[in-house]
Amino acid sequence: MVYNQQKNDLQNTSRNVSVIAQSAKSVATTAFFDSTIKDLLYSDVNSEEYMKYQLKLESYKNIYPFLQSIYIYNGDHVHAVPNKKFVYDRSSFEDKGLFPILDDIQNNKSHSIVLRQIPNILYGISSNAKKDIFVYSYLFFDSQVQSGKVSEAIILNISEESIRQSITSSDHKNDNRIFIIDHEGKLLSNDGKQSLLSNLSGNDYIQNILKSKEQSGNLRMNVNGVDSFITYANTDAFNWMLLSITPYQNIVQGVEQMKQKTYLLVFCFIIGSILLSVYLSRRLYKPVMLVIQNYNLLESEKRNDFYYRKQNFLRKMVYSNDILPFEILKNRLQMYHVELDPADSFLLLLIKIDHFSDFCSKFGLTDRGLLKFGLINIISELLSSTYKHECIEIEENQILVWMSYNALESPFKDEQLISLVKEIQQNAEKFLQISISITFSEPFETLNPINFHYLKTLDLSEYRLILGHKTLIFFDSLDIKTDEFKYPQDQDKELIETIIRGQYAEAKQVLSDVIQSASRYSYTVLNSVLIRLLLSIRHAIEIVESNQSIKVHFNFNTYLANLQKLETLEQIQFDFYELFDNLSSELESKKDNKYIKLLDDVNQMIHDEFANPTLSLDVLSEKVNLSSPYLGKLYKKHRLISVNDYINHIRLSYAIKLIAESDETINEIMGKSGFLTRSHFFTQFKKAYGVTPNQYRSNAKVRE
Repeated sequence: MVYNQQKNDLQNTSRNVSVIAQSAKSVATTAFFDSTIKDLLYSDVNSEEYMKYQLKLESYKNIYPFLQSIYIYNGDHVHAVPNKKFVYDRSSFEDKGLFPILDDIQNNKSHSIVLRQIPNILYGISSNAKKDIFVYSYLFFDSQVQSGKVSEAIILNISEESIRQSITSSDHKNDNRIFIIDHEGKLLSNDGKQSLLSNLSGNDYIQNILKSKEQSGNLRMNVNGVDSFITYANTDAFNWMLLSITPYQNIVQGVEQMKQKTYLLVFCFIIGSILLSVYLSRRLYKPVMLVIQNYNLLESEKRNDFYYRKQNFLRKMVYSNDILPFEILKNRLQMYHVELDPADSFLLLLIKIDHFSDFCSKFGLTDRGLLKFGLINIISELLSSTYKHECIEIEENQILVWMSYNALESPFKDEQLISLVKEIQQNAEKFLQISISITFSEPFETLNPINFHYLKTLDLSEYRLILGHKTLIFFDSLDIKTDEFKYPQDQDKELIETIIRGQYAEAKQVLSDVIQSASRYSYTVLNSVLIRLLLSIRHAIEIVESNQSIKVHFNFNTYLANLQKLETLEQIQFDFYELFDNLSSELESKKDNKYIKLLDDVNQMIHDEFANPTLSLDVLSEKVNLSSPYLGKLYKKHRLISVNDYINHIRLSYAIKLIAESDETINEIMGKSGFLTRSHFFTQFKKAYGVTPNQYRSNAKVRE
């Protein structure tokens, strides 16, 4: 029981480490073929353009949280993100340990990983930050190096914490610890007792494990003076070895307790059986049924374990570049009851679940697993009568169908196959309420390595972004322009200007035209265009913020990460439109708040200076640095009265109070109220109150 438990823990940990390794390889490969990254690797970059390249590297790091930092090395300089600066030469770069590794490719191959210490950029900034931290440096460079030194390389520094978190143990009661060593016996993960990179090869149990030719096993030996039960297993990634160690005393302690309980149970059972023998004889069918249920349960667990091991083997074939000899591969396939013949021709179908974010929100992890299992049953039921095949659970949103395919024509022209695939889509939607898109690989004859064909099919599946959901994607049916794409600078400039001017309907049209134009090219071109559009929008927002003296709620990295999750152009375009609408509403709200404060200031000026006969719209406009027509229009819009009418209103309110309460002459009151001429004062007064100032004073005295 302990061995199976520890073996499962090691398999889970191995799977987690393999996922990180494959992700690192995918990131490095994608970055290597990224035109922006190639500029840093193979050409001199103008310092004025550093921001563009820095943002590009930051976008890679933000997408993959297990990355601590990324270096791009071109022989003379290192471009590092994140760091105090973006560009360093070899002499000024603080991570001095990098260069001996790059200068020794005999021991440090491309796609290898090195555990080492690097300077912590947070040291001196954060109070708890250590001066140096451990990272796993994943190396990627051209393997055809002749000089023995690497001149161009991509280095992905994987955080030690991400590897530590991937190490899982289901047993926390028996003082169980899991850690990783390399083929030389060096400690590569924190085991709670030894420091990283400690050499454990001098321990007897490590020597026995390193000498063993088995991929996994267990032994009982003394570990640091403690009698222990040890389980070990090789990982699929980097030739690492996983070890799980549990003190043996903790295991047998549970057995002793179980023995005492068993004695008591047997005694009670004997006494109880004598008293209840008649009753039990009449109810015999109940324990018989219980035995049958237990037997069925054991059979089910056995089948599930076999299915799990089979899936693990098939996934390893898909992810690995290793080439197995024909006979060994054939024997392995037979061992796992795989009916495919390595001598056949093959075809891959990559099935992706559409609307995956909504799918994850709607269903929990267990329900998602059941739905995927149901989808596999639908696929197998429809294909089994025509094609030999195997379904492989790859990623959470993917199922890979590996099938024999000996047809002469392209899958695009195979009506029987297309009919079956469409039926799979229809049944998945009808019975499981799942929408799926399916990508067809090129037919291939050699099975080794299948990883190459899977990666090509995975790249091809990205064209779902252009073709939409529920689509069938064929390698030879894509209508893609192959000529060089020229980014529309004029339209980009027009987009920025329309956003600055607040013409969001026009901005939406320009954005739509650029996206539609780029969608006729490759997925890589389209993806770069979308990122560039987002950068232009950010630039426009920065100008709007500067011009309007306001702060807009917009985070580029957050929006870019959200953009990467969208699956179709329609969703992306809608998301951009929603951004424009939110931007319009936010700017309008900000402007209104700004104008309210401005108009309050204008009102205060009028109250303070209404007695000044020269006070007018022109005088107020000059004080607030706005043109007279603009201030007049703005005031009328928000206060529903003109500036001059409001000035007259304040003057008349003051004048009528003096007329009613003081004995001053009408001319004196007129002067104190800011009126220059008697005729103008009388005209405005009668217009407002229906009588002349003298008549108003007379009426007021009569009322008294």
